Amino acid sequence: MMLIPGPVNVPKSVLQESLTLVNHRSDKFRETVKKLEQLMNKHFSSTRVALLSGSGTLAVESMVFSLVKREEKVITFPYGEFGHRLRESLIRRGAKVISYEKKPGESFSVEEIKKSIEENKDATTVALVHNETSTGIAFRDLKKVAETIKKAGLKLLIDSVSGFAAYPLYVNEWKIDCVVTGSQKALASIPGMGFAALSDEGINELVKYDLPSYLDISLHLKFQDKGETPFTPTVGAFFASKRAAELLEKEGIENRWKRHEACARYLRRVMEIMGFKLLGNDSNFSNTVVAGIPPISPSMLISMLKERNIEISSGMGELKDKIVRIGILGVVDDRALMKLVKNLNEILRTDVEVEVPQECKLPEELKVEVSWD
Repeated sequence: MMLIPGPVNVPKSVLQESLTLVNHRSDKFRETVKKLEQLMNKHFSSTRVALLSGSGTLAVESMVFSLVKREEKVITFPYGEFGHRLRESLIRRGAKVISYEKKPGESFSVEEIKKSIEENKDATTVALVHNETSTGIAFRDLKKVAETIKKAGLKLLIDSVSGFAAYPLYVNEWKIDCVVTGSQKALASIPGMGFAALSDEGINELVKYDLPSYLDISLHLKFQDKGETPFTPTVGAFFASKRAAELLEKEGIENRWKRHEACARYLRRVMEIMGFKLLGNDSNFSNTVVAGIPPISPSMLISMLKERNIEISSGMGELKDKIVRIGILGVVDDRALMKLVKNLNEILRTDVEVEVPQECKLPEELKVEVSWD
């Protein structure tokens, strides 16, 4: 049982679809491309979604390459490892980057973002990470953040690799120019795809290039108009992700948001009682990763759980070997968490019992697709 920040356990039918291998210029593949973009547009509430072969990092790099010009002044707000990576992507792109940073476990308020914008009147863009799996912290109220940034007339680029499908997110309604994610996170598909969702405003902000590039979102959209990809894609990941998007539609995106939050609140409560010192609070905790210092050595806890066939993660960067991170993305439900809690109770010699909320459960038609044995 993998309870890491990704890749995630996937439904049986998603795994089965990943074995599909066809000619990527065939009608069958064209139908899959068109249906996948249609579904992802619905889930993002976006105008277009570029379907990219690669990791979530590729999606971030494509967003930066396609929507940021050289010498453009960009404000960014790192509060963990992936925020630092986003900043590095912007620097590689040749942007003039203004970076406001927080220590691990801390987050930014809307007022701090507003103040930063006021201090940089010549900035054109804000780029930020929605959900930071390295610290278990997130921008929980992305709507207010987006309103503040768009009111100032700036472009807004969001790395929601580990946030999409776990929080309310409306690309067009909130006028977010671009949001990116990866297939192996809360969508609950296999690794191999990145998605870049664009609003009407974002499409108009795409940088025009004379020469094609793998990172050029416009090029991908041009080929998607005819149901194709510009380069040989991860064919199996396209079929798997289409199936995952169909299952997300069956569950309902709002229900998936609620399930992630309910499971996160439940697990945080249990771990607090067990003696974990958790990162984050009610205003900024992540719906997809619970991070904290365990009452025993992090490496010992990770090792003991692994012996019981439960895999969790250590910290990253300056938090390496100091914390544990438990991923609850995708199709994690009450059954998975009860199994985790049972084993934690045995390892830590505790006797914690907290009722799992109804919202943490999968609907029956999806429940049969997922086994935690």
